[in-house]
Amino acid sequence: MKNILFVSHDANRAGAQILLLRFLKLLKENQAFKFSILLKEGGIIAQEFEEIAQTYHWQPQKSPIRNSFLGKLYNRFVRKENYQNTVLKNIEAQNFDLIVSNTIANGDILPFLHPLNIPIKTYVHELEMGIQQYTKPEYFRNVKTLSSSFIACAESVKENLINNHNIDTTLIKVLPSILPESALNYNVNKSFNEILRKQLNIPKNAFLIGGMGTVDLRKGVDVFLQVANKLKDNSNIFFLWVGGQESEIDYKNFQIDKSRLELNNITFQTSVKNPLDYMALFDIFLVSSREDPYPLVVLEAAMLSKPIICFDKAGGAKDFVENDCGSVIEYLNIDKVVQKIEDLKENHSLIKQMGDSARSKVLERHNQTLAFQTFVNILNEN
Repeated sequence: MKNILFVSHDANRAGAQILLLRFLKLLKENQAFKFSILLKEGGIIAQEFEEIAQTYHWQPQKSPIRNSFLGKLYNRFVRKENYQNTVLKNIEAQNFDLIVSNTIANGDILPFLHPLNIPIKTYVHELEMGIQQYTKPEYFRNVKTLSSSFIACAESVKENLINNHNIDTTLIKVLPSILPESALNYNVNKSFNEILRKQLNIPKNAFLIGGMGTVDLRKGVDVFLQVANKLKDNSNIFFLWVGGQESEIDYKNFQIDKSRLELNNITFQTSVKNPLDYMALFDIFLVSSREDPYPLVVLEAAMLSKPIICFDKAGGAKDFVENDCGSVIEYLNIDKVVQKIEDLKENHSLIKQMGDSARSKVLERHNQTLAFQTFVNILNEN
């Protein structure tokens, strides 16, 4: 049985990490491979990784006695390098046959793993903006030179690797995204929806435009704000963004924008454990991203029968939306987004038609059995 080490750059609740977690749960259920996990950094879903398989941590875990006398001695004499050398020795002792690195953001750790002489497949979830944002040029060079092959989460990702980074097309396999377990099993609770709307100060009958994801320019939070600004005189259209943390600089900056624009029609909700409860409130899901390879939130919105608005030339969302389950708008054309929202607001039958098409399409294109078998086939390749 093939023994595989999966490397995640962190354990935050974001698309690449959730997708890996979903595939690993299926691997465990099917007992297809023996595997372990290495987390470069921690995060709020670290325990979920730990519950699936042996999980190594690249960074020393914080000691509960770190502020005590013994804790200070530990920090003084047990250096980070010694800790990581121990981790590498433990990994080497496991005799892994393959390493799967779950993102291009692992370029700093690959040189430590490469001397183990284990083939490395890099699972790429990023397009060009993501590559520029999440890694340094020298680290991305490590990814290109030390990876023996690549897995792309979408055709657009494969094309970017070929066209902009000269990676041989024969070295890249496309792996369809798989639906998160939470979306497959989710049931809408209308009474809870009403309670949640009240908590968020969103009127019961308001037409709600939703956005979801990290709070940054790549996700187009500024675009989301501008759409809300153009519609702020429409008293029955509200906006809700779910994601980010109050401590983040971008989050704080967008709160300043909201205040200066005097937007009372938009609410920001920090990252939550139950994002589908919030998505269930949306009438339309607006993907305001400048770039998103193939966002899982689009598939989740489709499962909840939500029409989707996205931009052309901004990644893989348009390949799913097409012309039957929402609208693909010219890149960053905010006025056309506003017009489409106003049109849909007055056409409830079209909203239902698009939502039904989205759900049917996501169940057909992202069939769990087919996606998982593709994953297994890729892992079995030399």
